[in-house]
Amino acid sequence: MAASSPNLHALIIGIDDYSFPRTGFWPLKSAVADANNFRDWVVNELGVSPSRIRNLRNEGATRQAIIKGLQDLATKATIKQGDPILIYYAGHGSEASAPAEWHWDSPKIQMIIPWDHKPADVHGIPDRTLGQLLTDIADKKGDNITVVFDSCHSGSGTRSGDGDSRTRGGYYTGEIPAGLDKDLFSNSGTRGARVAARFRHHGLRSHVLLAACAQDEEAKEENTSGDFTRVLLKALTGVPTTEITYEDLMQRMEKLTKQTPQCEGFFRSRILFNKRVPNTKAIYDVVLGAGRVTIGAGAIHGVELETKFGLWKSRADIQSKPYATLTVNSSSTIRAYETDIPTSAVAGPMVAQMLGNPKSRLPIYVPPNIKDLDCYKTVFSTEGGRVLPPVTVVDKEALATIGLKYFEGNDPAIGFEMLNPQEAKQKIRHVVGPTADELQQAMSHLAAYYHHKDRKNPNPPIITDNSGRNGELFSSKFTLDVFILENKEGNTSKKMLVPKGPSKNIDGSGVKITVCEETRQDNYGFCIKNHTDIDVFPYLFYFDSSNFSISLISQPEVVGQSDEKHIAPLKKKSSLTIGYGSSVVTGTAQNLYIWDEANFEMGYFRLYLSTKYVDLSFMVQKEISESTRGSRPAPVSSDPSPFWDSITVPVVLERGPWVAPKHMIGIIGSKWNRKHTFLAELSKSLDQSQAPALEPFFQNAYVKEYSITVPGCQTFSLVELPGFEDPGKVDNHIAALRATLSYLTKEYQEGRRFISFIWCYNISTYLSEVDSLNLKLVVDLCGEEMFKNIVVLTTNWNKVAMVKLKGPTSRGSVVGAVPSLEKYENSEQQMMEDPRVWKPLKDGDARFERFGVFRDSANRKRNPATAGVKDPLDLLKSMLNNAPGALQAQKEASTTRIVTETTVGKTLSTRIEEKIKKKADDIQKLEKELKTMNEDHKYWADVQREKKDAAEDIVRWKQMLKEIGRVNSVFM
Repeated sequence: MAASSPNLHALIIGIDDYSFPRTGFWPLKSAVADANNFRDWVVNELGVSPSRIRNLRNEGATRQAIIKGLQDLATKATIKQGDPILIYYAGHGSEASAPAEWHWDSPKIQMIIPWDHKPADVHGIPDRTLGQLLTDIADKKGDNITVVFDSCHSGSGTRSGDGDSRTRGGYYTGEIPAGLDKDLFSNSGTRGARVAARFRHHGLRSHVLLAACAQDEEAKEENTSGDFTRVLLKALTGVPTTEITYEDLMQRMEKLTKQTPQCEGFFRSRILFNKRVPNTKAIYDVVLGAGRVTIGAGAIHGVELETKFGLWKSRADIQSKPYATLTVNSSSTIRAYETDIPTSAVAGPMVAQMLGNPKSRLPIYVPPNIKDLDCYKTVFSTEGGRVLPPVTVVDKEALATIGLKYFEGNDPAIGFEMLNPQEAKQKIRHVVGPTADELQQAMSHLAAYYHHKDRKNPNPPIITDNSGRNGELFSSKFTLDVFILENKEGNTSKKMLVPKGPSKNIDGSGVKITVCEETRQDNYGFCIKNHTDIDVFPYLFYFDSSNFSISLISQPEVVGQSDEKHIAPLKKKSSLTIGYGSSVVTGTAQNLYIWDEANFEMGYFRLYLSTKYVDLSFMVQKEISESTRGSRPAPVSSDPSPFWDSITVPVVLERGPWVAPKHMIGIIGSKWNRKHTFLAELSKSLDQSQAPALEPFFQNAYVKEYSITVPGCQTFSLVELPGFEDPGKVDNHIAALRATLSYLTKEYQEGRRFISFIWCYNISTYLSEVDSLNLKLVVDLCGEEMFKNIVVLTTNWNKVAMVKLKGPTSRGSVVGAVPSLEKYENSEQQMMEDPRVWKPLKDGDARFERFGVFRDSANRKRNPATAGVKDPLDLLKSMLNNAPGALQAQKEASTTRIVTETTVGKTLSTRIEEKIKKKADDIQKLEKELKTMNEDHKYWADVQREKKDAAEDIVRWKQMLKEIGRVNSVFM
C-alpha cells in the first residue's frame, strides 16, 4: 500500500432521478452507478480517504448544493495550494440561448441540469457560472483541477427514453435570465460583460476537462453505465497515474462509435493530477536467484514484453524513487503468475511494482473455473517458446470487453460472452475446445478483431481553410451512405441495381434493420462522399460481432507497380458507389442476414480513408471457430499513410415483424396565425369522437408529434413544426431550421412520408414579414412535387360570422359584417393571384381551406363565407387519401447532410448574408456619427455600444453560416 493517502479532494455528482413532468428531462438509469464506480476508483486505486470526497446523488444534487460544493473547494482550509482537485458529474446536460447582455461567444450556452431543475423557476447551471466557480478555485488553490463530465450539451432529445440506450441530454425549455448567478460575479473584479472565460473552451488554464462527447454529439448510457465513464474507468484501471498524461489517457480509451470524448485545457499534456497522486497498484514480492530475479506477477497480471517494473527495498519506500528498474525482454520467462528477468544488478530483499505496459490490450474476463484449466496456465506462459496472447485478464466483468464461459459435459468447450453494455444482447454462436492451441488462437483472434475495429489514428489529420484556421477533422468531411438496392431496367433494357429509398445511415448514427421475410433478401449498396479537396483511397470492411470475422467489402484496384501509378478512386468533391453503378473499386452488394436461432446481431461497417495506396487485406479473418489469418500481428508496412482516418458505422440486425410506416401531416404557423387554436379545436373534436385527446407522444423544444387514431380511418401523425417568429432573431431561425431538418431527415430514413402539409395564415391581418418568411419556409420545405399536398389554411373566419345576417340591424352588425366579408374574400383572392408564391401554389393544385371557431354552428352555416369551413378533424380526414411523398427538404438533407445545400437552407443563408451586409453599413454610419461627437457627448456611449453590438452580431452570424455549411450540419 502507499505510505500515505494522497491529498486529493473530490466532488462527485450523479443524478438519475429526473422527473419529466417536473424537470422536463427523462429519468436516467446509470448516472448514479457511474458516480459510485468513479468514487470507488478514487478510493480503491488512488487510495484517497472517503472523508476527502463529497458525494451528491439525486435529491442531494440540488442547484444550491452543487454550487456550494464547488465554492467549498475554493475555501476549504485542508486543501493547500497545488493539491489535486477532482470534479465528476454524471447527469443531464443541455443548452439554451445565451442572454444578449452576457456577450457570449456563441448564440447558445451549455449547462448541467441539477436534480431540482424547473424550467421557469430553478435553472440549469450554465458554463458561464461553472467557469467563474472554477476560476475562483484556481485563484485560491491552484490549477491542478481535473473536471470529468459524462453528459452532453447539445440539447438533443430522445423519443421515449424507454429503451436500453438513453441520451444524457435534452432540450431546455426555459429562458435564461440575464441576472442569473450575478452574485457569484460581484466579487470577481470584472464587469458582467467580461466575466471568466467560457467553461468549455480550448486553452483554459484553470483546469483540464474530460468530456463525454463533442459539443454537437450525444452522451449515451446503457442500463448499467454511461459509455464514456465505462471506457474511461477501463483505461484508468492499472495505469500508473504518475506517468501518463491526460492526452495519453484519451488514446488508451476504447473508441466509442456514437460519441467522441474530448480532452480540453491548456494543461492537457500534463501528467495526471500533476504527478501528485500515485495510484496504489499491487506490490509484488521479489525472489532473488543466480543472475535473475523472480517477480510475483505474470501474464495473468498483464505482464508482457517491454513491461517495466520498479524495485524498492521495502513497501514503505514505494513513494520514493525506485532503487532499480527492470524491463521484461526476450530473455525473460513469463509464466501465468510470475516472471523471471535476467539481472545481476540487484541484491538484498526487494518488492516490485509494475510501472507500465507498452500499450493497452484487450481486457478479457476469465472465470475461476477456466483459470484452473491446464490449457489456460499453458497459454499464459512463455516456457517452450510460446508467445503470450495479446490480451489483459481483468478480475471484474465491468472492466472487460468480453468474457470467457466454460461449458462442461461430455464435450467440454470454451465460449464467449459480450460484456460491453452496447453489445450485451449479442449472443456468440461459436465455441473452441479447451486446448492450449485453440485457446491461444481464440485469444489472438479476439485481440485482432477489437484492435482493427477500434484502432484510430493517434494524430487524426485536420483540414483547415485558406487562412490556416478553423480546422475540422479529416474524417468529418466524408459520409458513408447505406442503401437498400432494387433491380430496375436501364437505358439498354438490362436490369441494374439502384438505391431504393433513403440512406439507412442518414445521420451517421448507424444502420438498424428489422429482419423478417419481407427484408431477408434485401441487398445493400454503399456511397462514399468526399467533401474535401483531396483524392483518397477508400477501404470498406464489415466486422461481425456474432463470430468475430472481418470481411473486406471493397478496396481500390491495383493499377500499377509503384506508388506513383496508383490512382485514388475517390476524387475530391465527388462520390463513389459500391455494389451498384459504375465503380472503379472492387466490391459487390451485400446481404445482411441474421443467424436462424438469434433475434439480435451487431456488426460494424468500418471505412478507412488514406491519401496513399496501401494493402489492408491482412485484416481479413474468418469466424473464430475456424483457422484465422488475424492471429498474426499486422505488418508495419501495411498501415495506412500518416494522412489517414476512419469512420465506423454500427449495424443492428433485430428480428421482428415489418411495420408499415405511419403517414404524417405537417403543420406550421406563427403564434398569431391561430395554429394553436386549430390544435385546441382538434383536441375537442377527438374528445367528441371518443378518441384519445391530443397529447404529443414525442416532443422537444421545437417539434411536437401527435398520433391520431380515428375510428374507421388509418392512424396518422400530426407533426407541429416550428415556424419563424421575430424576423430579426436570426439565431432562433437557424436553430428552428436545424431542428426541423434534423427531425425530417431522421423520419425520412425510417421510411415515413407526408400526405399533407398545412400552413396557417390569419385572414384578418395583413401579410407581415413573418408571414412571408413562413410561407417561403413551407414552399422550400415541400418543393413543387408536393405542392398538391399543401393546404393553405386561412384562419379567423369566425370574425365574419360574429354578426347575424338577418334580423334587426344595429350599428356594427350587418353593415359592419359586409365590409369585413368583402375584405377577407378580396384578401384571399389577391393571395391566390399573387405571382410570387401564392399563384404557383394554386397552379400546383394546393388547396385553400378556411377555419374559424364558432360557438353556434348554425351561425357558421348561414354565412356563405363560412358555410364551407370544416371541423379540424374532418379537414384532416379529407387529406388521408393523398398519395404520400417525401418533402423536398427531406431528400436534399439526406443527400447533402449540409443545411446550406438545401433549398430552404440557401434561402436562410442568403437572408443572413443580407443582414450581415446591412449591419456592416450600419457600422459605417455609426462611425461617421461618432466622428461628429466628443467622448463626453451624452449619446457617445450609446452609439459606441450600438456599434459594438452590430460588430458582435456580424461575427456571430458569420460563425453560424460556417456551422450550417459543414457536413452533417442538418443534425442537432
